[in-house]
Amino acid sequence: MAINTSDDSQAYYASVPFGLQKDSIRMLKGGTRFDRESNKVYRIPTSQYNEDNISDYVHMFLEHHYNHQLTRIATLQRYYEGDSDIHYWKSDKSKNRADNRIASGHPHYITTMRVGYSLGKGIQYQYNSPTDKPGVDNAEADNLMQQIDEFNKAVDEDYIEKTIKKSLSVTGRAFELLYTTVSPTEDGNDKVNVELTVLDPANAFVVYDTNIHQSSLFGVYYYMVNYNDKSQFYVTAYTANKVYHYKPINSVGDELVLAGEPEEHFFGRVPITEYANNDERLGDWEPDLDLIDSYDKAISEMANSEEDFSNATLVVNGDIDVPQTMKKIVKDKDGNPVYDDNGDLVWEIDPNSPYLNTLSKVIYLKPSIINNANGGVTVVPSSAEYLTKELPIESWKNHLDEIIRDTYTDTNTPNVSDENFGGNSSGVAMAYKLFGSDQIRETQNDLFSRGVKRRLRLVAHFWGIKNVIPDETLVNNVTLNFPPNLPKNDTETITNAMNLLKAGVSQETVFGYLTAATGVKQEEEMQRKKEQAENDPDRLDANMFKQQNRNQDEQDSGKDDDEQ
Repeated sequence: MAINTSDDSQAYYASVPFGLQKDSIRMLKGGTRFDRESNKVYRIPTSQYNEDNISDYVHMFLEHHYNHQLTRIATLQRYYEGDSDIHYWKSDKSKNRADNRIASGHPHYITTMRVGYSLGKGIQYQYNSPTDKPGVDNAEADNLMQQIDEFNKAVDEDYIEKTIKKSLSVTGRAFELLYTTVSPTEDGNDKVNVELTVLDPANAFVVYDTNIHQSSLFGVYYYMVNYNDKSQFYVTAYTANKVYHYKPINSVGDELVLAGEPEEHFFGRVPITEYANNDERLGDWEPDLDLIDSYDKAISEMANSEEDFSNATLVVNGDIDVPQTMKKIVKDKDGNPVYDDNGDLVWEIDPNSPYLNTLSKVIYLKPSIINNANGGVTVVPSSAEYLTKELPIESWKNHLDEIIRDTYTDTNTPNVSDENFGGNSSGVAMAYKLFGSDQIRETQNDLFSRGVKRRLRLVAHFWGIKNVIPDETLVNNVTLNFPPNLPKNDTETITNAMNLLKAGVSQETVFGYLTAATGVKQEEEMQRKKEQAENDPDRLDANMFKQQNRNQDEQDSGKDDDEQ
Protein backbone atom coordinates (compact mmCIF):
# COMPACT_ATOMS: atom_id res chain seq x y z
CA MET A 1 0.00 0.00 0.00
CA ALA A 2 2.89 2.32 0.55
CA ILE A 3 3.87 4.84 -2.07
CA ASN A 4 6.69 3.69 -4.30
CA THR A 5 9.35 6.01 -2.92
CA SER A 6 12.13 4.38 -4.88
CA ASP A 7 10.51 5.50 -8.11
CA ASP A 8 8.87 8.73 -7.05
CA SER A 9 11.24 10.33 -4.57
CA GLN A 10 9.80 13.76 -5.35
CA ALA A 11 6.42 12.73 -4.01
CA TYR A 12 7.99 11.21 -0.91
CA TYR A 13 10.17 14.16 0.00
CA ALA A 14 7.32 16.56 -0.59
CA SER A 15 5.73 14.96 2.46
CA VAL A 16 8.62 15.49 4.90
CA PRO A 17 8.89 18.77 6.85
CA PHE A 18 12.35 19.88 5.75
CA GLY A 19 12.93 23.50 6.69
CA LEU A 20 9.56 24.03 8.32
CA GLN A 21 11.02 24.35 11.81
CA LYS A 22 13.62 27.02 12.30
CA ASP A 23 14.74 26.05 15.75
CA SER A 24 14.96 22.90 17.83
CA ILE A 25 12.66 19.94 17.40
CA ARG A 26 9.54 21.98 17.74
CA MET A 27 6.19 20.91 16.42
CA LEU A 28 3.69 22.91 14.44
CA LYS A 29 3.21 26.46 15.60
CA GLY A 30 -0.14 27.11 14.04
CA GLY A 31 -1.97 26.79 10.79
CA THR A 32 -2.99 23.54 9.17
CA ARG A 33 -0.89 20.44 8.70
CA PHE A 34 -2.06 19.74 5.16
CA ASP A 35 -3.16 21.67 2.12
CA ARG A 36 -6.79 22.79 2.38
CA GLU A 37 -7.49 20.85 -0.82
CA SER A 38 -5.55 17.77 0.23
CA ASN A 39 -8.74 15.78 0.84
CA LYS A 40 -11.03 17.34 -1.72
CA VAL A 41 -13.71 15.25 -3.46
CA TYR A 42 -13.46 15.74 -7.21
CA ARG A 43 -16.70 16.73 -9.00
CA ILE A 44 -17.74 18.03 -12.39
CA PRO A 45 -21.13 19.72 -12.93
CA THR A 46 -23.30 17.15 -14.66
CA SER A 47 -24.31 19.57 -17.39
CA GLN A 48 -20.68 20.36 -18.27
CA TYR A 49 -19.33 16.83 -18.56
CA ASN A 50 -18.66 15.42 -22.00
CA GLU A 51 -16.71 12.20 -22.36
CA ASP A 52 -15.33 13.44 -25.67
CA ASN A 53 -13.17 15.78 -23.58
CA ILE A 54 -12.06 13.06 -21.17
CA SER A 55 -8.34 13.74 -21.70
CA ASP A 56 -8.71 17.37 -20.62
CA TYR A 57 -10.54 16.35 -17.44
CA VAL A 58 -7.96 13.69 -16.63
CA HIS A 59 -5.08 16.13 -17.14
CA MET A 60 -6.64 18.76 -14.87
CA PHE A 61 -7.43 16.44 -11.96
CA LEU A 62 -4.17 14.51 -12.35
CA GLU A 63 -2.15 17.69 -11.77
CA HIS A 64 -4.29 18.64 -8.79
CA HIS A 65 -4.05 15.20 -7.19
CA TYR A 66 -0.28 15.06 -7.58
CA ASN A 67 0.37 18.60 -6.35
CA HIS A 68 -2.26 18.90 -3.60
CA GLN A 69 -3.42 15.47 -2.40
CA LEU A 70 -0.43 13.21 -2.73
CA THR A 71 1.54 14.97 0.03
CA ARG A 72 -1.10 14.19 2.66
CA ILE A 73 -1.37 10.56 1.59
CA ALA A 74 2.41 10.07 1.59
CA THR A 75 2.67 11.68 5.04
CA LEU A 76 0.08 9.34 6.53
CA GLN A 77 1.75 6.35 4.94
CA ARG A 78 5.09 7.44 6.43
CA TYR A 79 3.59 7.62 9.91
CA TYR A 80 2.07 4.15 9.52
CA GLU A 81 5.50 2.81 8.57
CA GLY A 82 7.16 4.45 11.61
CA ASP A 83 8.73 7.32 9.67
CA SER A 84 7.13 10.26 11.45
CA ASP A 85 8.08 13.93 11.21
CA ILE A 86 10.38 13.80 14.23
CA HIS A 87 13.00 12.25 11.95
CA TYR A 88 13.10 15.48 9.95
CA TRP A 89 12.68 18.27 12.51
CA LYS A 90 15.61 20.66 12.65
CA SER A 91 17.64 20.56 15.86
CA ASP A 92 19.57 23.31 17.62
CA LYS A 93 21.24 20.93 20.09
CA SER A 94 25.02 21.19 20.42
CA LYS A 95 27.09 18.45 18.84
CA ASN A 96 28.05 16.91 22.19
CA ARG A 97 24.39 16.54 23.24
CA ALA A 98 22.27 13.50 22.51
CA ASP A 99 19.71 14.00 19.76
CA ASN A 100 17.67 10.83 19.47
CA ARG A 101 14.73 10.70 17.09
CA ILE A 102 12.31 7.97 18.15
CA ALA A 103 9.07 7.41 16.27
CA SER A 104 6.28 5.58 18.05
CA GLY A 105 4.35 2.68 16.57
CA HIS A 106 0.91 4.01 17.58
CA PRO A 107 -0.38 4.49 14.01
CA HIS A 108 0.59 0.94 13.07
CA TYR A 109 -0.95 -0.46 16.26
CA ILE A 110 -4.24 1.43 15.86
CA THR A 111 -4.57 0.36 12.23
CA THR A 112 -3.73 -3.27 13.00
CA MET A 113 -6.32 -3.37 15.77
CA ARG A 114 -8.99 -1.74 13.61
CA VAL A 115 -8.39 -4.09 10.67
CA GLY A 116 -8.28 -7.19 12.85
CA TYR A 117 -11.35 -6.27 14.89
CA SER A 118 -13.50 -5.48 11.86
CA LEU A 119 -12.33 -8.05 9.32
CA GLY A 120 -10.37 -10.63 11.26
CA LYS A 121 -13.13 -13.16 10.62
CA GLY A 122 -13.88 -12.00 7.10
CA ILE A 123 -17.17 -10.91 5.55
CA GLN A 124 -20.12 -13.30 5.47
CA TYR A 125 -22.27 -13.21 2.31
CA GLN A 126 -25.92 -14.24 2.52
CA TYR A 127 -28.84 -14.25 0.11
CA ASN A 128 -31.91 -12.84 1.84
CA SER A 129 -34.73 -12.27 -0.61
CA PRO A 130 -38.05 -11.43 1.01
CA THR A 131 -39.73 -14.02 -1.20
CA ASP A 132 -37.46 -16.85 -0.12
CA LYS A 133 -38.11 -19.12 2.83
CA PRO A 134 -35.59 -21.18 4.80
CA GLY A 135 -35.34 -24.65 3.40
CA VAL A 136 -36.93 -23.78 0.04
CA ASP A 137 -34.62 -24.36 -2.91
CA ASN A 138 -33.92 -21.38 -5.07
CA ALA A 139 -31.80 -22.39 -8.00
CA GLU A 140 -31.13 -18.83 -9.16
CA ALA A 141 -30.10 -17.67 -5.71
CA ASP A 142 -27.94 -20.75 -5.19
CA ASN A 143 -26.26 -20.18 -8.55
CA LEU A 144 -25.57 -16.54 -7.72
CA MET A 145 -24.07 -17.36 -4.33
CA GLN A 146 -21.95 -20.06 -5.94
CA GLN A 147 -20.63 -17.56 -8.49
CA ILE A 148 -19.86 -15.05 -5.73
CA ASP A 149 -18.08 -17.70 -3.69
CA GLU A 150 -15.97 -18.84 -6.66
CA PHE A 151 -15.16 -15.23 -7.55
CA ASN A 152 -14.13 -14.42 -3.97
CA LYS A 153 -11.84 -17.43 -3.85
CA ALA A 154 -10.30 -16.63 -7.23
CA VAL A 155 -9.40 -13.03 -6.32
CA ASP A 156 -8.44 -13.84 -2.70
CA GLU A 157 -11.26 -11.65 -1.45
CA ASP A 158 -10.35 -12.01 2.22
CA TYR A 159 -6.90 -10.48 1.66
CA ILE A 160 -8.38 -7.82 -0.64
CA GLU A 161 -10.80 -6.70 2.06
CA LYS A 162 -8.08 -6.44 4.70
CA THR A 163 -5.87 -4.43 2.34
CA ILE A 164 -8.73 -2.05 1.62
CA LYS A 165 -9.44 -1.70 5.33
CA LYS A 166 -5.79 -0.94 6.06
CA SER A 167 -5.74 1.75 3.41
CA LEU A 168 -8.94 3.22 4.86
CA SER A 169 -7.48 3.25 8.35
CA VAL A 170 -4.29 4.99 7.22
CA THR A 171 -5.45 7.46 4.56
CA GLY A 172 -9.23 7.58 4.99
CA ARG A 173 -9.89 6.31 1.48
CA ALA A 174 -9.28 3.21 -0.61
CA PHE A 175 -9.70 2.16 -4.22
CA GLU A 176 -10.21 -1.13 -6.02
CA LEU A 177 -10.24 -1.93 -9.73
CA LEU A 178 -12.20 -4.60 -11.58
CA TYR A 179 -10.75 -5.76 -14.88
CA THR A 180 -10.79 -8.81 -17.10
CA THR A 181 -8.19 -11.26 -18.32
CA VAL A 182 -8.39 -13.99 -20.91
CA SER A 183 -7.14 -17.54 -20.40
CA PRO A 184 -7.17 -20.40 -22.92
CA THR A 185 -9.29 -23.52 -22.36
CA GLU A 186 -9.00 -27.10 -23.57
CA ASP A 187 -11.86 -26.68 -26.04
CA GLY A 188 -10.09 -23.80 -27.73
CA ASN A 189 -12.49 -21.12 -26.51
CA ASP A 190 -10.90 -18.37 -24.47
CA LYS A 191 -12.29 -17.87 -20.99
CA VAL A 192 -12.82 -14.35 -19.72
CA ASN A 193 -11.97 -13.95 -16.04
CA VAL A 194 -12.98 -11.08 -13.77
CA GLU A 195 -10.04 -9.89 -11.68
CA LEU A 196 -9.89 -7.58 -8.68
CA THR A 197 -6.99 -5.54 -7.34
CA VAL A 198 -6.47 -2.80 -4.77
CA LEU A 199 -5.10 0.54 -5.94
CA ASP A 200 -2.86 2.72 -3.80
CA PRO A 201 -4.73 5.93 -2.87
CA ALA A 202 -1.50 7.74 -3.74
CA ASN A 203 -2.03 6.66 -7.35
CA ALA A 204 -5.79 6.73 -7.89
CA PHE A 205 -8.84 8.95 -7.69
CA VAL A 206 -12.46 9.08 -8.87
CA VAL A 207 -14.36 12.06 -10.29
CA TYR A 208 -18.12 12.33 -9.62
CA ASP A 209 -21.01 14.26 -11.04
CA THR A 210 -23.10 16.74 -9.06
CA ASN A 211 -26.35 14.77 -9.05
CA ILE A 212 -27.84 13.95 -5.68
CA HIS A 213 -26.50 10.38 -5.90
CA GLN A 214 -23.03 11.59 -6.95
CA SER A 215 -22.45 8.93 -9.58
CA SER A 216 -18.87 8.39 -10.69
CA LEU A 217 -17.99 9.84 -14.09
CA PHE A 218 -14.52 8.34 -14.43
CA GLY A 219 -11.63 7.03 -12.41
CA VAL A 220 -7.89 7.45 -12.93
CA TYR A 221 -4.97 5.21 -12.07
CA TYR A 222 -1.47 6.61 -12.55
CA TYR A 223 1.99 5.65 -11.35
CA MET A 224 5.63 6.39 -11.97
CA VAL A 225 8.19 3.90 -13.25
CA ASN A 226 11.91 4.62 -12.98
CA TYR A 227 13.79 2.46 -15.43
CA ASN A 228 17.28 2.88 -16.80
CA ASP A 229 17.63 6.29 -15.09
CA LYS A 230 14.49 7.56 -16.79
CA SER A 231 11.27 8.34 -14.91
CA GLN A 232 7.91 8.27 -16.66
CA PHE A 233 4.29 8.41 -15.59
CA TYR A 234 1.74 5.91 -16.87
CA VAL A 235 -1.88 7.06 -16.88
CA THR A 236 -5.11 5.13 -17.46
CA ALA A 237 -8.67 6.47 -17.25
CA TYR A 238 -11.82 4.39 -16.79
CA THR A 239 -15.32 5.55 -17.71
CA ALA A 240 -18.61 3.69 -17.49
CA ASN A 241 -17.90 1.77 -20.69
CA LYS A 242 -14.35 2.42 -21.86
CA VAL A 243 -10.70 2.29 -20.81
CA TYR A 244 -8.36 5.06 -22.03
CA HIS A 245 -4.65 4.28 -22.06
CA TYR A 246 -2.24 7.20 -22.50
CA LYS A 247 1.31 7.30 -23.73
CA PRO A 248 3.93 7.65 -20.97
CA ILE A 249 4.66 11.23 -19.92
CA ASN A 250 7.71 12.73 -18.22
CA SER A 251 5.73 14.82 -15.72
CA VAL A 252 2.11 15.15 -14.67
CA GLY A 253 1.94 18.53 -16.42
CA ASP A 254 2.64 17.07 -19.85
CA GLU A 255 -0.08 16.74 -22.47
CA LEU A 256 -1.92 13.42 -22.47
CA VAL A 257 -1.93 11.56 -25.78
CA LEU A 258 -4.00 8.40 -26.28
CA ALA A 259 -2.05 5.20 -26.91
CA GLY A 260 -4.48 3.71 -29.41
CA GLU A 261 -8.25 3.44 -29.45
CA PRO A 262 -10.15 3.15 -26.15
CA GLU A 263 -10.97 -0.36 -25.02
CA GLU A 264 -14.42 -1.46 -23.97
CA HIS A 265 -15.16 -3.10 -20.66
CA PHE A 266 -18.41 -4.75 -19.69
CA PHE A 267 -19.11 -3.67 -16.13
CA GLY A 268 -21.69 -1.01 -16.94
CA ARG A 269 -20.17 1.49 -14.50
CA VAL A 270 -16.77 2.96 -13.73
CA PRO A 271 -14.80 -0.14 -12.63
CA ILE A 272 -12.83 1.81 -10.00
CA THR A 273 -14.68 1.84 -6.68
CA GLU A 274 -13.79 4.33 -3.99
CA TYR A 275 -14.22 3.42 -0.31
CA ALA A 276 -14.48 6.00 2.46
CA ASN A 277 -13.46 5.47 6.07
CA ASN A 278 -15.96 8.11 7.20
CA ASP A 279 -17.84 11.04 5.73
CA GLU A 280 -14.76 13.24 6.10
CA ARG A 281 -12.45 10.64 4.49
CA LEU A 282 -10.05 10.84 7.46
CA GLY A 283 -7.77 8.06 8.63
CA ASP A 284 -8.41 6.42 12.00
CA TRP A 285 -5.57 8.25 13.74
CA GLU A 286 -5.18 11.26 11.44
CA PRO A 287 -6.94 13.71 13.84
CA ASP A 288 -4.42 12.70 16.53
CA LEU A 289 -1.23 13.37 14.60
CA ASP A 290 -0.39 16.18 17.04
CA LEU A 291 -0.64 13.76 19.98
CA ILE A 292 1.53 11.25 18.12
CA ASP A 293 4.12 13.96 17.45
CA SER A 294 3.98 14.97 21.10
CA TYR A 295 4.60 11.39 22.21
CA ASP A 296 7.51 11.02 19.79
CA LYS A 297 9.08 14.21 21.12
CA ALA A 298 8.59 13.20 24.77
CA ILE A 299 10.04 9.71 24.36
CA SER A 300 12.94 11.09 22.33
CA GLU A 301 13.78 13.71 24.98
CA MET A 302 13.65 10.99 27.63
CA ALA A 303 16.19 9.00 25.66
CA ASN A 304 18.30 12.14 25.25
CA SER A 305 18.28 12.80 28.99
CA GLU A 306 19.23 9.22 29.77
CA GLU A 307 22.07 9.32 27.26
CA ASP A 308 23.32 12.70 28.48
CA PHE A 309 23.13 11.38 32.04
CA SER A 310 25.28 8.38 31.12
CA ASN A 311 27.79 10.63 29.37
CA ALA A 312 27.85 13.31 32.06
CA THR A 313 30.90 15.57 32.40
CA LEU A 314 33.35 14.58 35.15
CA VAL A 315 34.55 17.56 37.24
CA VAL A 316 37.91 16.98 39.01
CA ASN A 317 39.22 19.26 41.79
CA GLY A 318 42.86 18.80 42.78
CA ASP A 319 45.75 17.14 41.08
CA ILE A 320 46.09 13.69 39.62
CA ASP A 321 48.33 11.62 41.86
CA VAL A 322 50.51 9.32 39.80
CA PRO A 323 52.77 6.83 41.59
CA GLN A 324 56.50 7.10 40.92
CA THR A 325 56.43 3.79 39.13
CA MET A 326 54.04 5.31 36.64
CA LYS A 327 56.54 8.04 35.73
CA LYS A 328 59.51 7.89 33.43
CA ILE A 329 62.70 9.94 33.04
CA VAL A 330 62.67 12.54 30.31
CA LYS A 331 65.42 11.95 27.75
CA ASP A 332 66.84 14.14 25.02
CA LYS A 333 67.01 13.20 21.37
CA ASP A 334 70.25 11.31 21.99
CA GLY A 335 68.66 9.23 24.72
CA ASN A 336 70.46 11.01 27.60
CA PRO A 337 68.60 11.88 30.84
CA VAL A 338 67.46 15.49 31.21
CA TYR A 339 68.23 17.43 34.41
CA ASP A 340 66.60 20.57 35.79
CA ASP A 341 68.45 23.67 37.03
CA ASN A 342 68.90 22.08 40.44
CA GLY A 343 70.54 19.03 38.93
CA ASP A 344 67.54 16.78 39.60
CA LEU A 345 66.24 14.37 37.03
CA VAL A 346 63.17 15.52 35.07
CA TRP A 347 60.25 13.09 35.20
CA GLU A 348 57.14 12.86 33.08
CA ILE A 349 53.95 10.84 33.36
CA ASP A 350 54.06 7.64 31.40
CA PRO A 351 51.25 7.91 28.78
CA ASN A 352 50.84 4.14 29.02
CA SER A 353 49.92 4.38 32.68
CA PRO A 354 46.60 2.64 33.40
CA TYR A 355 45.87 5.31 35.98
CA LEU A 356 45.44 7.85 33.18
CA ASN A 357 43.18 5.66 31.10
CA THR A 358 39.88 7.51 30.75
CA LEU A 359 38.06 4.19 30.78
CA SER A 360 39.56 3.22 34.12
CA LYS A 361 37.21 2.99 37.08
CA VAL A 362 39.89 4.44 39.42
CA ILE A 363 41.28 7.98 39.49
CA TYR A 364 44.04 8.88 41.95
CA LEU A 365 43.75 12.42 43.24
CA LYS A 366 45.71 14.60 45.65
CA PRO A 367 45.09 18.12 47.01
CA SER A 368 46.25 20.94 44.82
CA ILE A 369 48.87 23.27 46.37
CA ILE A 370 48.65 26.83 45.10
CA ASN A 371 51.39 29.34 45.95
CA ASN A 372 50.07 32.72 47.02
CA ALA A 373 51.68 36.07 46.32
CA ASN A 374 52.47 36.58 50.04
CA GLY A 375 54.54 33.44 50.15
CA GLY A 376 51.80 31.29 51.66
CA VAL A 377 49.93 28.43 50.03
CA THR A 378 46.33 27.53 49.44
CA VAL A 379 45.31 23.91 49.65
CA VAL A 380 42.42 22.86 47.37
CA PRO A 381 40.93 19.57 48.56
CA SER A 382 40.63 16.92 45.88
CA SER A 383 37.25 15.75 44.65
CA ALA A 384 35.59 14.28 41.56
CA GLU A 385 31.89 14.36 40.65
CA TYR A 386 29.63 14.30 37.59
CA LEU A 387 27.56 17.24 36.47
CA THR A 388 24.03 15.82 36.36
CA LYS A 389 20.45 16.88 36.77
CA GLU A 390 17.63 15.04 38.44
CA LEU A 391 15.56 13.07 35.93
CA PRO A 392 11.79 13.48 36.51
CA ILE A 393 11.02 9.83 35.77
CA GLU A 394 7.57 9.83 37.37
CA SER A 395 6.51 13.05 35.63
CA TRP A 396 7.65 11.66 32.28
CA LYS A 397 5.74 8.46 32.86
CA ASN A 398 2.56 10.33 33.75
CA HIS A 399 2.94 12.56 30.70
CA LEU A 400 3.42 9.61 28.35
CA ASP A 401 0.55 7.67 29.91
CA GLU A 402 -1.73 10.67 29.45
CA ILE A 403 -0.79 11.00 25.77
CA ILE A 404 -1.35 7.29 25.17
CA ARG A 405 -4.68 7.38 26.98
CA ASP A 406 -5.86 10.40 24.98
CA THR A 407 -4.71 8.87 21.69
CA TYR A 408 -6.50 5.57 22.26
CA THR A 409 -9.58 7.30 23.64
CA ASP A 410 -9.83 9.67 20.68
CA THR A 411 -9.44 6.82 18.20
CA ASN A 412 -11.66 4.39 20.16
CA THR A 413 -8.85 1.85 20.17
CA PRO A 414 -8.60 -0.69 23.00
CA ASN A 415 -5.25 -0.60 24.76
CA VAL A 416 -4.65 -4.30 25.37
CA SER A 417 -1.62 -3.51 27.53
CA ASP A 418 -3.95 -1.78 29.99
CA GLU A 419 -4.40 -3.82 33.15
CA ASN A 420 -8.16 -3.39 32.77
CA PHE A 421 -8.01 -5.73 29.78
CA GLY A 422 -6.38 -8.48 31.77
CA GLY A 423 -8.09 -11.60 33.03
CA ASN A 424 -10.82 -13.68 31.47
CA SER A 425 -13.48 -11.04 30.97
CA SER A 426 -17.07 -12.06 30.33
CA GLY A 427 -18.80 -11.18 27.10
CA VAL A 428 -20.72 -8.38 28.81
CA ALA A 429 -17.58 -6.92 30.38
CA MET A 430 -15.73 -7.09 27.07
CA ALA A 431 -18.68 -5.42 25.33
CA TYR A 432 -18.42 -2.43 27.67
CA LYS A 433 -14.67 -2.19 27.06
CA LEU A 434 -15.22 -2.22 23.30
CA PHE A 435 -18.32 -0.03 23.30
CA GLY A 436 -16.57 2.92 21.63
CA SER A 437 -14.87 0.69 19.09
CA ASP A 438 -18.21 -0.87 18.22
CA GLN A 439 -19.77 2.50 17.46
CA ILE A 440 -17.01 3.28 14.98
CA ARG A 441 -17.07 -0.25 13.58
CA GLU A 442 -20.79 -0.17 12.79
CA THR A 443 -20.52 3.11 10.90
CA GLN A 444 -17.40 2.02 9.02
CA ASN A 445 -18.95 -1.34 8.16
CA ASP A 446 -21.93 0.44 6.60
CA LEU A 447 -19.61 2.50 4.41
CA PHE A 448 -17.54 -0.58 3.61
CA SER A 449 -20.69 -2.45 2.58
CA ARG A 450 -21.47 0.25 0.02
CA GLY A 451 -18.19 -0.42 -1.73
CA VAL A 452 -18.53 -4.22 -1.68
CA LYS A 453 -22.14 -4.09 -2.92
CA ARG A 454 -21.08 -1.81 -5.76
CA ARG A 455 -18.42 -4.37 -6.65
CA LEU A 456 -21.03 -7.12 -6.67
CA ARG A 457 -23.32 -5.09 -8.94
CA LEU A 458 -20.46 -4.53 -11.40
CA VAL A 459 -19.56 -8.21 -11.45
CA ALA A 460 -23.24 -9.23 -11.70
CA HIS A 461 -23.63 -6.94 -14.73
CA PHE A 462 -20.75 -8.73 -16.41
CA TRP A 463 -22.20 -12.14 -15.49
CA GLY A 464 -25.54 -11.08 -16.90
CA ILE A 465 -23.94 -10.18 -20.25
CA LYS A 466 -22.14 -13.53 -20.28
CA ASN A 467 -25.34 -15.39 -19.29
CA VAL A 468 -23.70 -16.72 -16.15
CA ILE A 469 -26.74 -15.55 -14.15
CA PRO A 470 -30.22 -14.90 -15.54
CA ASP A 471 -30.92 -11.68 -13.66
CA GLU A 472 -28.24 -9.28 -12.44
CA THR A 473 -30.68 -7.61 -10.02
CA LEU A 474 -30.58 -10.76 -7.87
CA VAL A 475 -27.35 -9.42 -6.39
CA ASN A 476 -29.37 -6.70 -4.63
CA ASN A 477 -30.65 -9.40 -2.28
CA VAL A 478 -27.16 -10.27 -1.07
CA THR A 479 -26.44 -9.00 2.43
CA LEU A 480 -23.12 -8.67 4.20
CA ASN A 481 -22.30 -9.51 7.77
CA PHE A 482 -19.16 -8.34 9.58
CA PRO A 483 -18.67 -10.54 12.67
CA PRO A 484 -16.29 -8.81 15.11
CA ASN A 485 -13.03 -10.55 15.81
CA LEU A 486 -13.12 -10.72 19.60
CA PRO A 487 -11.12 -12.79 22.08
CA LYS A 488 -12.94 -16.11 22.18
CA ASN A 489 -14.56 -17.61 25.23
CA ASP A 490 -15.85 -20.79 23.63
CA THR A 491 -17.39 -22.08 26.85
CA GLU A 492 -19.51 -18.95 27.25
CA THR A 493 -20.47 -19.05 23.56
CA ILE A 494 -21.63 -22.68 23.75
CA THR A 495 -23.57 -22.06 26.97
CA ASN A 496 -25.34 -19.09 25.42
CA ALA A 497 -26.13 -21.15 22.31
CA MET A 498 -27.70 -23.90 24.41
CA ASN A 499 -29.81 -21.33 26.25
CA LEU A 500 -30.96 -19.87 22.95
CA LEU A 501 -31.93 -23.32 21.71
CA LYS A 502 -33.91 -24.01 24.89
CA ALA A 503 -35.68 -20.68 24.48
CA GLY A 504 -37.02 -21.78 21.11
CA VAL A 505 -34.62 -19.92 18.84
CA SER A 506 -34.22 -21.62 15.47
CA GLN A 507 -31.27 -23.88 14.88
CA GLU A 508 -30.29 -21.77 11.89
CA THR A 509 -29.83 -18.76 14.17
CA VAL A 510 -28.02 -20.82 16.82
CA PHE A 511 -25.64 -22.32 14.28
CA GLY A 512 -24.88 -18.87 12.99
CA TYR A 513 -24.09 -17.80 16.54
CA LEU A 514 -21.86 -20.85 17.07
CA THR A 515 -19.74 -20.09 14.02
CA ALA A 516 -17.48 -17.98 16.24
CA ALA A 517 -16.67 -21.04 18.39
CA THR A 518 -16.72 -23.84 15.83
CA GLY A 519 -15.36 -22.07 12.77
CA VAL A 520 -18.04 -23.84 10.72
CA LYS A 521 -20.36 -21.71 8.61
CA GLN A 522 -24.05 -21.73 9.34
CA GLU A 523 -25.09 -23.38 6.06
CA GLU A 524 -22.46 -26.10 6.37
CA GLU A 525 -23.46 -26.94 9.95
CA MET A 526 -27.14 -27.13 8.95
CA GLN A 527 -26.27 -29.56 6.19
CA ARG A 528 -24.19 -31.66 8.57
CA LYS A 529 -27.06 -31.87 11.04
CA LYS A 530 -29.48 -32.79 8.27
CA GLU A 531 -27.25 -35.64 7.10
CA GLN A 532 -26.72 -36.74 10.68
CA ALA A 533 -30.47 -36.93 11.28
CA GLU A 534 -30.99 -38.96 8.14
CA ASN A 535 -28.13 -41.38 8.80
CA ASP A 536 -28.69 -41.89 12.52
CA PRO A 537 -32.38 -41.29 13.28
CA ASP A 538 -32.13 -42.72 16.82
CA ARG A 539 -29.77 -40.03 18.08
CA LEU A 540 -31.39 -37.69 20.57
CA ASP A 541 -29.99 -34.55 18.96
CA ALA A 542 -31.08 -35.83 15.54
CA ASN A 543 -34.64 -36.22 16.78
CA MET A 544 -34.48 -32.75 18.31
CA PHE A 545 -33.34 -31.43 14.95
CA LYS A 546 -36.25 -33.11 13.17
CA GLN A 547 -38.75 -31.86 15.72
CA GLN A 548 -37.48 -28.31 15.50
CA ASN A 549 -37.68 -28.44 11.73
CA ARG A 550 -41.28 -29.63 11.96
CA ASN A 551 -42.07 -26.83 14.40
CA GLN A 552 -40.45 -24.32 12.06
CA ASP A 553 -42.45 -25.66 9.10
CA GLU A 554 -45.68 -25.38 11.07
CA GLN A 555 -44.86 -21.78 11.99
CA ASP A 556 -44.09 -20.93 8.37
CA SER A 557 -47.32 -22.59 7.25
CA GLY A 558 -49.31 -20.56 9.79
CA LYS A 559 -47.73 -17.37 8.55
CA ASP A 560 -48.68 -18.22 4.99
CA ASP A 561 -52.32 -18.82 6.03
CA ASP A 562 -52.49 -15.50 7.82
CA GLU A 563 -51.07 -13.70 4.83
CA GLN A 564 -53.65 -15.27 2.54
